[in-house]
Amino acid sequence: MPTRVATATASAVIVISAVAMLALGAPPAAAATSTVRTFGIPGVYGIGAWGSYQHVGSKMRITVCVRDIVRGVYGGAAAGVAVDGPRRQVVTAVVIGYRHTSCQTMTTGYTDHLVVAALSGWPNRTVRQRGHARQIY
Repeated sequence: MPTRVATATASAVIVISAVAMLALGAPPAAAATSTVRTFGIPGVYGIGAWGSYQHVGSKMRITVCVRDIVRGVYGGAAAGVAVDGPRRQVVTAVVIGYRHTSCQTMTTGYTDHLVVAALSGWPNRTVRQRGHARQIY
C-alpha cells in the first residue's frame, strides 16, 4: 500500500512532467490532429466525387466519396492513392444506382502525395468515362 509521501511524490512528478511537456511545446494528445481539409475530385458524367484528408499524428486520414447523380449512369467509383516514395496505398468508394452515395476512409503512413480520380460505368460493367487524376498534396 503506497504511503502518503509516495503518493504525493508521484502526483508531483505527474504535474511537473505535464508542465514541462507544455513548456517545451509537446502538444497534448487531443491537439495532435489537424483540421480536416476537403477537396473535389474531377467530375465525370453522372458522378459527383469528393473527399477529405486530415493529419493524425504522423499519419494521414483520407476519405473519398462518390455519388451517382444521373439516372442513365449505372454506377461509379472514386479512388485516392496515398504515395510515399515507391510505396502506394489505395482507398476506393464504389456506388451503383441513382442517388446512391458511398464513402470510404483509410488511415495511412504514406504522406508524400495524394492523387485522386473518378470514373462512371455502363450496366455491362464497362467504363463510361474516366476522370482526370488530380494531385491534392
